[in-house]
Amino acid sequence: MALGQALAVQLQFARLAFQRRAAYRLANWTGIAVNFFFFLVHAQIYLAFFAGRTVDGWRSEDAVLYFATSEALLMVLGAFPNWGHDLMFRIRSGEVGVDLARPVKLYERDLAERFGSALYFLAARSLVIYAGACWIYGLRPPVGLWLFAAPLAIALGVAISGSLWYLANATAFWTEHAIGPYRAMTFALALFGGLFVPLDFYPPAFRTLCDWLPFRAAIYTPVAVCSGRLVGEALALALTQQVAWIVVLATAARSVEARGVRRLVVLGG
Repeated sequence: MALGQALAVQLQFARLAFQRRAAYRLANWTGIAVNFFFFLVHAQIYLAFFAGRTVDGWRSEDAVLYFATSEALLMVLGAFPNWGHDLMFRIRSGEVGVDLARPVKLYERDLAERFGSALYFLAARSLVIYAGACWIYGLRPPVGLWLFAAPLAIALGVAISGSLWYLANATAFWTEHAIGPYRAMTFALALFGGLFVPLDFYPPAFRTLCDWLPFRAAIYTPVAVCSGRLVGEALALALTQQVAWIVVLATAARSVEARGVRRLVVLGG
């Protein structure tokens, strides 16, 4: 398949994923309410924690802005699974046989669909949550030339988290289902990605561990860039790390797909 044709197919999968998300408007507004509730919980906890103090270079306003950005990008970056079209269910039901008949790799299709969903959440959910947070707490969005790197950091974050979710899904080729790896991936993204607590607040040894894991590149880096926590050399290093993880995870995903497909047995007429 030519490059232009392959790109057109991926764009089609992304468009269909966007349309599927857009069809459930009530679910989106419910999600906005849930995300905003947890943002308020985080914001009040950190306002009480700081109480006018500065901790490790963070002020209370910085922490609230970080969690406003985090909750706004939560679904965009794929911090939680997309139960609607995940590969593990298609593997278990045998529907993946139809997917394999198409001239598109499973990994490429899955990633394209995640980008389509991410674009929908960015347009329909992120802006509402972020604007509401800024209005309630009087936050000032950060401004600087480094913000031009934010779209790149978000796109790379979506690709990294999508690759991680694909690998978790692909364990269904060898197990009865992938619920266990799914649960573990959700926890790992939250803990090592800085959703529970910003990575800056972790003990030095644990922070070093987090810095070398892909979960930071998937979640923390995009959030930190958009909230003004990464600039200059730190920003360049973070983007380089994201690119490196894309290469590693894409290679791993293609290898796992090739091995899993060889093992796959689908029964039925």
